[in-house]
Amino acid sequence: MNKEIIAVFEKIGYDGVSIGKYNKKKVFAWGILPGEKAKIRITKKRRNFIQGELLEVLEKSSHRKKELEAHYLSCSPWQTFDYNYQIELKKNLLQEIYLKFAKTEIQLENFFPSQKKFGYRTKIEYSFMEENEKQFFAFYKRENFREKIKLIDGCKLMSEHANRIAYTVLEEINKQKIKDLKTLIIRKSQRYKDMHVSLLTWNRNQKFNFENKGLSGFSFVYSRKESPASTFDEILQERGLQYLREKILELEVKYHYTSFFQNNIELFEKALQIMRENSQTFEKIVDLYAGVGVIGLALADFGKEILSIEIDKTATEYAEANAESNDIKNFRAVNLASEKIPLEILEKTDLLILDPPRSGLHKKVIKLILKTKPKNIFYLSCNPVTQARDFSFLKEKYNAKKFYGFDFYPNTPHIEAFLHLQLKAKSL
Repeated sequence: MNKEIIAVFEKIGYDGVSIGKYNKKKVFAWGILPGEKAKIRITKKRRNFIQGELLEVLEKSSHRKKELEAHYLSCSPWQTFDYNYQIELKKNLLQEIYLKFAKTEIQLENFFPSQKKFGYRTKIEYSFMEENEKQFFAFYKRENFREKIKLIDGCKLMSEHANRIAYTVLEEINKQKIKDLKTLIIRKSQRYKDMHVSLLTWNRNQKFNFENKGLSGFSFVYSRKESPASTFDEILQERGLQYLREKILELEVKYHYTSFFQNNIELFEKALQIMRENSQTFEKIVDLYAGVGVIGLALADFGKEILSIEIDKTATEYAEANAESNDIKNFRAVNLASEKIPLEILEKTDLLILDPPRSGLHKKVIKLILKTKPKNIFYLSCNPVTQARDFSFLKEKYNAKKFYGFDFYPNTPHIEAFLHLQLKAKSL
């Protein structure tokens, strides 16, 4: 489908996509500011809407700026939005999201911008494409898993040093004629020089001879072709360290190269400081979806007992090790899915910490919260839509005491939100 249309765009949707109109139909496309007129190539057409790809902006907003890389729509589609304007959009979106999905007018205490606009990520994942028997890094086009865009010099969301390392690996891949590649994943520390690279292939019969120049660790991994995700199904080769170190507030922590860890360390610290400012002495703190335990550990001096719950066994082991290395004695990590915890884990909880994936809380978790009634909830979310949806159920017994926004991912539509809930007096 190659038909081109011209549409005027009016607003930004909850997921960050631009919304316009054409012949009374809604038009969705990325990277267009409200008030702009743009030429769009139609990629999907339905009875009530059109989905398109930006070709050219015909009438520009005063908030538009020049993109820094050709593939920006794939990695950071708000890259052409003035940064102050991005912040205003995100503030407004947060309040609109809560009004729509939680039926609540919520007061935003503050919204914290990012110090770094580029080079802030601690993790990035490059796909591959082949031309003339040579491998290149690539990103998929946004909302299109059939077409890829070749990358010339990496991505500016990652540091220049990390990109140089990635292209050193790519050069060696082409020298050794390594094929059947899925992704290359770079992970780096912000406060240390640790950097780990994982190269994923769906051909387990290959070997890749790579020296760890400039890396703390390297892994060559079999990842089944049937899965679109970068799964670590079998380690074919592994050299150096299997973990990265990070300093968070006063904590020295480690995490495995396959485990989840926050991307924007400076703003994550700000979120932790906000939590500390809203804390008091708690008898019992329970941290669900806890990862390597950072939030619970950062609040350990406020609690007599800290219980960390995490489904990933490796992350749980690192949480225990992080508590030990930081000499925190009142911390215990349990390897268990949050939706499978027994009732007694949440009973008599003074503070419940929630930091779920983008899908939000499992309905079993919400049901258990409403039954056990923890006195306070700290809910950090990378998806305000699911956070607002969850609050629509929790508000039966909880008041929203404080609400903050954070720009963990500048130049993208993603918003991090922190919600402090307090049990209503009549629910005690």
